[in-house]
Amino acid sequence: MTKGELRKILIRRLKQQKEDERRRRSELIRRKVFRLGAFRQAGVIGCYVALPYEVQTWRMIKAMLLKGKRVVVPIAQPRTKQLRLSELRDPDRELASGAYGVWEPIPSARRPVSVRELELILVPGLAFDQRGNRLGHGHGYFDRFLARLSKATLTIGLAFRFQIFDRLPTSSHDHPVHQILTD
Repeated sequence: MTKGELRKILIRRLKQQKEDERRRRSELIRRKVFRLGAFRQAGVIGCYVALPYEVQTWRMIKAMLLKGKRVVVPIAQPRTKQLRLSELRDPDRELASGAYGVWEPIPSARRPVSVRELELILVPGLAFDQRGNRLGHGHGYFDRFLARLSKATLTIGLAFRFQIFDRLPTSSHDHPVHQILTD
């Protein structure tokens, strides 16, 4: 099976998940994130803003802000295929649909953050394997981004159990995450 075929199957499966089930499973994952010692110690945390069918992060982001964490979210740059980072302070007021339908800070609310400031980052994926390899949507944004991170920055993939595989096809430009948390 090709990566493209696997992406289509996984997106279909993710979209077929009932909303209340996605919310319940996302909450289980949020609890696991918040119990991590690395999370409790981190002051600056990178987090994706979930697409409707992914492990949901809106509540997680709000809870991180309430805990006094600096939350940093990506902004896709389609021209360069890079992710820029911006500190998020008020998700209800500062986010709007951006590239590929992903919510990102509106221009007036962008507060640039260097990748060197990140202590931990929560990474999306359509699938992960036992070795931390991930399958994204195929645009390469997160792989290019992960390549820029310090080795000291902990990367954690968030996924539902059915998104975990024994082994995924990989390419030389793929960058595995350090850890995966599931429901």
